Amino acid sequence: MTLCFVHCLCLLKSKEENFLELVTSKDEPYASFDGSMDFDDFDPSDSMTYEKYRLCVHASRKHIFMSRPSGPYVRSLLFYATTDTYPRCPYDTLFLSKNFKLLKVLDLECVNMGNSFANGIELLVQLHYLAVGGDIDSIPSSLANLQNLETFLVKGLKGKVTIPDSIWTMTSLRHLHVENHATFALQDGKIGSSCELSNLVSLSSPSLSYREHAEEILRGLPNLQKLSCIFSKSWDNSKKCNQFPRLEDMTPLESLKISYIGRSVSSGEFSFPLSLRKLTLSTFFLRWDHISTIGCPENLEVLKLLSITFESTQWEMQDGEFPELKFLKLHNSNIVDWNASCDHLPNLQQLVLQKCDNLREVPIDFVDITTLQVIEVQRCGDSVEESVRRLKEEEQIRYGTENLKVLIHH
Repeated sequence: MTLCFVHCLCLLKSKEENFLELVTSKDEPYASFDGSMDFDDFDPSDSMTYEKYRLCVHASRKHIFMSRPSGPYVRSLLFYATTDTYPRCPYDTLFLSKNFKLLKVLDLECVNMGNSFANGIELLVQLHYLAVGGDIDSIPSSLANLQNLETFLVKGLKGKVTIPDSIWTMTSLRHLHVENHATFALQDGKIGSSCELSNLVSLSSPSLSYREHAEEILRGLPNLQKLSCIFSKSWDNSKKCNQFPRLEDMTPLESLKISYIGRSVSSGEFSFPLSLRKLTLSTFFLRWDHISTIGCPENLEVLKLLSITFESTQWEMQDGEFPELKFLKLHNSNIVDWNASCDHLPNLQQLVLQKCDNLREVPIDFVDITTLQVIEVQRCGDSVEESVRRLKEEEQIRYGTENLKVLIHH
């Protein structure tokens, strides 16, 4: 079942239960439009005025923005385009601040607003939720006018989006997410000592490096629970500037995803808070003492190691490293020999191996992990596939059960 199909079902269900007013291309005025219509001849008096508190418009971007609907009582406004998936043409959003003055929720993620952010959005001071998209490369400092904003989502079609220094004054903000990655504009190269987003609980995807005050930025987020970030190479050749930021003091942090861009981080040490439950590392070079540090958080339940290059091809697991780990994923790893027993992963429930071409086999002792439910293998070597089949057979021989599910995809 596709996400698009699920989305359509949710919209239809909401309309049935009168939760929101759903307007589609089959409704007026959009049903009267055709692809060749010249909007210079469109009579503004024909624009629709909507009365419901919640409005979702599912129609052509061009039809939506050229017809300029209004809703004096609308509190939630969602736009979903029915046409091209990539919104190439930018649209002027200024009419929204005039026609929908009471908005608390505004979703414009499917709309290309060009590179000038959204005209007039800063006037919608009651907004609690805002999602925007387009050829945006920076967010204006006037965003700070939205002091009630709790969730801010940005889909930057160019890739990189600069977040203004004024973001640190938006104390109601709880969720800040930028696709594909964000950089912080720091006044005079640093944030003020009193700047703190104490209510922010989730953040993605800032690009951080030691040289660019990564630790100072993270200290300004004392209650962050979920962080997805890019740690980038510093152009400063000093050893200190390529160390990984120290995170042990971020005690509320439970979920962490980090992708690395640049030369290998081998000079510093990892430091993670003991509160960490989910960790994803992508495109890192890791020493085995890094793995020992990763295994230290006693609450770690999910570990994903994606496109990781290890310092050697033999993984000798150590006692006490992953006491509570329930989910382990290895993707595109250079590991050849994996030496481990059931005692090293006593609570493992699911193991996923993808594109581990060099791996010879899954340790046979994993059959004795009583919690293990699923082993999934995708595009690995024949020997790995044979080893997981052998695990399945060994389970039946030793315990007379068939609880372990083995999934092999090619």
